[in-house]
Formats: sequence, structure tokens, C-alpha cells
Amino acid sequence: MKLHSLLLVAGLAPAAVFAAPTVTFQGEVSAQTCQAMINGETNSTVLLPTVSAGELAAAGATAGLTPFTISLTGCQAPAAPLNVNTKFLGHSVTAAGNLGNVAASDAAPNVQIQLTADAGGTTPVVLNGVTAVPGLVLDTGATSASYQFGARYVSEGGSAGAGAVTAVAEYSLEYL
Repeated sequence: MKLHSLLLVAGLAPAAVFAAPTVTFQGEVSAQTCQAMINGETNSTVLLPTVSAGELAAAGATAGLTPFTISLTGCQAPAAPLNVNTKFLGHSVTAAGNLGNVAASDAAPNVQIQLTADAGGTTPVVLNGVTAVPGLVLDTGATSASYQFGARYVSEGGSAGAGAVTAVAEYSLEYL
């Protein structure tokens, strides 16, 4: 019996040696690459205006719509119009799909940042993981293009209070 138990343990040991974790690498090779900028800068801060907490008194209220431009330069001129999705990945995204306020201190309560798919603010972007937003088009024969999005304050969870508002999103481009 002791010999049988010893063989069983010895038989299980090699299986543990072969159970190694794996890593997957993904990427993409594209016929098109461009340099992207926001408001003319590679890394940019979009400054929203100072607004009154009273403008954000009700849940869902918005204020301070600020357009920002994503532009492409140095592109290869396409033979046909090329649609480009801008993909946003928000940090600290709220349940409503807005950018959470990550101000380090003195944060404005119940205030988040909402992205819009247009400069006029008519189409809110609901962030959910990497979120693709259309609108940017590289026209036939063009080597540059630009498109205006928007950002604004939005009240979530009730009346807003005074304080700082900071939100962060990453972006990338998907050439279709």
C-alpha cells in the first residue's frame, strides 16, 4: 500500500511542472498610419470653463460644453474616403458611461465629465470599455483631416457641489 501511494504522488508531480501560464500578444499592421493630435498637441489638456454649481443642480444637467479637435497629419492619401473611428478608453468610468471625477483633492461632488460625439453636444458618448466613435474621415487624396468632439460637465446623483473636476481618457484611432 505504501508503494502504491508513493507512485501516485510521483505520477502527479510532473503534471504540475507542465502547467505554465500563457500570455497572448495582439497587434495590427495597417496600410494607413497618421500622427494624431488633440487641439494641435500630442498630449493635451482640454480646459472646460468654470461654471456655477447651480447650473448642475439636477441629476443629468450638463454645462460648459467645450469642443476639442482630433486632427490627423502625415497620412498616406487614400484612393477612396477612409472612415476613422476614434476609440476612447475612460479611466474611472461611471455606471452612466461618463468619465469619473478623479480630482486629487477638493473634488466637486456629483460632477463628472461627459464626452460628446459632436462639438454641438447633441450626441453623448456612453463609455463602456474601449468605445469607438465615428466621425473622422480622411478624404480621397488628402493627407490630413480633423473632427470636433465635445466635453462637458454632467451632474450624476443629485445636486452638484463646488470643487475641482479632473477626468482622464485614452484614445486611439481605428482606420476602417
